Amino acid sequence: MSERDFHAAERLRERGYFDRAAALYRKVLKSPARRDPELWIESCLGLASVHRSLGSAPQARKLLQRGARLAAELGTGEYRQRFALEDALVDRAEGLYAKSLEKLGAFLRRFQREEDWAGVGFVLWAMGGARRFSGDLKGAEHDFHSSLSAARRAKDISGQVYALFGLGGVTRIAGRLEESRKYYSEAGRRLKGSDDVFGKAYAHCGLANALRQLGLWQEAQSHYERSHRLYSSLGDAVDLAYVDWGLGKIALHRGELARAEGRFGRALKGFAGGREQRGLALTEAALAGLEHARGKSAAADRLFARAYRRARSAGLRTYVEIFT
Repeated sequence: MSERDFHAAERLRERGYFDRAAALYRKVLKSPARRDPELWIESCLGLASVHRSLGSAPQARKLLQRGARLAAELGTGEYRQRFALEDALVDRAEGLYAKSLEKLGAFLRRFQREEDWAGVGFVLWAMGGARRFSGDLKGAEHDFHSSLSAARRAKDISGQVYALFGLGGVTRIAGRLEESRKYYSEAGRRLKGSDDVFGKAYAHCGLANALRQLGLWQEAQSHYERSHRLYSSLGDAVDLAYVDWGLGKIALHRGELARAEGRFGRALKGFAGGREQRGLALTEAALAGLEHARGKSAAADRLFARAYRRARSAGLRTYVEIFT
């Protein structure tokens, strides 16, 4: 039964059903570790990945420590690399970008020596994200292009899609909106026929962001709404909050202040639940603009100052990303 639960959890995680996957991983981890140590260790890694994806870095670290301790007791050395890689990804999720890049760089060199091109593509994608969020847009774009090349070499379709997502994001932040639109559209096309629900939701949301910046608000709203339905089916509160934020931005541009405030309120709730500092900073800044439009300049100043402090504390530059 434990093995069946584990494999079901893996399939759910790959599709983006993180909460359902987590419940099954926890079910496996309730069984004695000595009964099937490898299954128990794999479940620690899987659940840690879920927690990282949902913004629960402390819980992810605890699971990694438990799994790594058991692997060390058993002398199971092949797991050391996987725990170390997941640890680097948790650093990245926590905003410890320099630390994460140092660790990921070591993995990049190792995978290049081993000619593990799928591994090279994945690590470059992770490095590109760390560089993007810390403000190194040129470095991020180079990493995402290199990730795409490695994923093509490995014939890794999923790796290609996520490299395209990375390129869509970094070109949008750089103001190259038609390029961004092209990358997200291509990623969406490659996901047709796939059961990657999370990827499809991501493609719609990313494309909506580019369309919103291009001023194509009705098209953007349509893609946000499709993304909203998919993220809702996954129970992904944090990414759903980004969709609500995007819909709020459209309403704000149209002068629909009450509608925008409602969307931003939902976004704040989702971001706070997942401790998503970037989302919180973006929403606080948007609410500052809304309050200023209402003539409440003191409230606007307080909200903008809070957003700025939050972003600086998390090593982010959301306050100068006009094409977010």
